[in-house]
Amino acid sequence: MNFITPILLLTASLTAQPDEVVALKVGRAITVSGKDIEKAVIVMENGRIKAVGTDVEIPRTARVVDMPRAVAMPGIVDAHSVNGLRVSNERFSNVPYVTVLDGIDPSSPGLSNALRHGVTSVHCIAGNVTRFGGQGAVIRTSGKTVEELVVKTPSAMKLSLQPASGENRMGNMAALRKSFYDFYSRMKAIQGAGGEAPLIENKKLSLTDLVNTRPGWGEIDWKKVPSEKVSERDRPMRDLVRGKLRAFINCPTASDVFKAFELIDANHLDATLVLGPDAWKLADILAARKGLGPVIINPQLEVWDKNDETGAEKRRITPILLHKAGVPFALQVLSDSNFNRGPYFGRSGPYHHWYQAARLVQFGMPRDKALETITIIPARLIGIDNRVGSIEAGKDANIAIFSGDPLDARSWVERVFIEGKEVYERGKDRDLERLLKDPERSF
Repeated sequence: MNFITPILLLTASLTAQPDEVVALKVGRAITVSGKDIEKAVIVMENGRIKAVGTDVEIPRTARVVDMPRAVAMPGIVDAHSVNGLRVSNERFSNVPYVTVLDGIDPSSPGLSNALRHGVTSVHCIAGNVTRFGGQGAVIRTSGKTVEELVVKTPSAMKLSLQPASGENRMGNMAALRKSFYDFYSRMKAIQGAGGEAPLIENKKLSLTDLVNTRPGWGEIDWKKVPSEKVSERDRPMRDLVRGKLRAFINCPTASDVFKAFELIDANHLDATLVLGPDAWKLADILAARKGLGPVIINPQLEVWDKNDETGAEKRRITPILLHKAGVPFALQVLSDSNFNRGPYFGRSGPYHHWYQAARLVQFGMPRDKALETITIIPARLIGIDNRVGSIEAGKDANIAIFSGDPLDARSWVERVFIEGKEVYERGKDRDLERLLKDPERSF
């Protein structure tokens, strides 16, 4: 039996429902933007939160969902993921013009599983081992078509300092510099109204020349670069260097961060760093970096640092060291490739944002700050914090309702609303029933 079909039917039936006024009555609402509200009422109308509080008037036409023991929180936001893609681009290195929209599959089981764990927004962006992996998109976790899923596109461009198999870091960095150099050369040729030959042809710079060279790109007068003269292939790069398209730079090692700073400074990039397990080494440096903003940390939250001379090992807890240094961050989870199987399907493991946040609290991070790492901070990183990430009047009605404390392994997601529409109810999740009976079965 094909288990994809039921997923499609469930999604279709839920997203097709007409707009309605819904009033949620829950035991507690975690607003993120302020204090928790006991015995909360949340009124949702026209896809938005109309009101939230203890003494809220419920419209006569509202459908009341009364769950006195449940806890409501903002829908979880995934700031860096390949969720929604059947196959991610990890093959073609220099493709800034590629978009994930061409690879998003609404029937992806990863989206359904993310939904049943309270995730309502996903920043789908590929290319961990590509120099320019292409453009990402922010998507909902429920929808019948790509158009229904998309919230924001393009959202950012993926750059990576992790070399592909068979390459080294020097060559990878040189190729990145050359890609920027070639782009600026083409823009200067346009700026020169055709009278100036591309600089790259004049200087004949090779990858070897660029390994230890820091060429000055010079400033482009964008008023002299008409949009119609910029090719479709170059427009994403133009938006990137003009700060209109954010860069997500993959830095798998601490040393990569310094190379990322070089690219940011040389090209005036608005960038987010996606850090590796040893990011704890740079807590103070990241804190001192002006204008950096929140970073995204690796799902491996704790590492054992080994002294090469003595062999002694010391546990380093990356999120706590970053938090103490004053570096804000968002959590990410492991790939969804095995989202639906074995021990990671259940209520524990690095595949789930709530679990990662719970570990932060276990490590000693304040609870409210831990919850921010999976709600408002990732929303801010992908530019949708005016819409999601907290329960506030006027924001999108993206809400996950848990049977108990969201950071308690005994709690389950009971219902999920996206823009005021009920898109998930645990009691109707037949695929969940099948998987709980046979955890090794896949969709």
